[in-house]
Amino acid sequence: MLNNLLEAMDIPPKIRIPLCIEQGSVFNFQLQFVGPKRQSKNRYFVVLNRNPKSDVVLIMVTPTTQIAKRIEFVKQAGISESTIVLVSPTDYPTFTSKCAFNCNDVYEVSLTDLIRKIEENGSMNYPKMSAGVLAKILTAVKRSPSIAPTTKELL
Repeated sequence: MLNNLLEAMDIPPKIRIPLCIEQGSVFNFQLQFVGPKRQSKNRYFVVLNRNPKSDVVLIMVTPTTQIAKRIEFVKQAGISESTIVLVSPTDYPTFTSKCAFNCNDVYEVSLTDLIRKIEENGSMNYPKMSAGVLAKILTAVKRSPSIAPTTKELL
């Protein structure tokens, strides 16, 4: 509700994000990758922190439409497929195609960097991830052997 009010008032991201960010918030911004294997482009990111307003770093996860590649990756790495969460447009209508969250790969972003990324070329007016999908993602991240225990404590 507060987010909708601030959006209608055209409040800038540097004020709105710290006030409205919560677990399950969705943002879209560019993530820079080094090397030819991954493309630098705007992507959706979901905030996983239990207390994102006060945590030093935001733990975020991004989906991919390359589902088969992610499943093959975890199989070859000997990681449980339960660390991959499939999401369809019926689960989250903002997504236009079926995608997967590889919960073995999270991103740490400071609140300051998030604000900068949104101001530069990002967007933030998305509905929160549904509680059901968010619960699946959180469970999968906690199951992942690739995620540090200190990171899992923030979820």
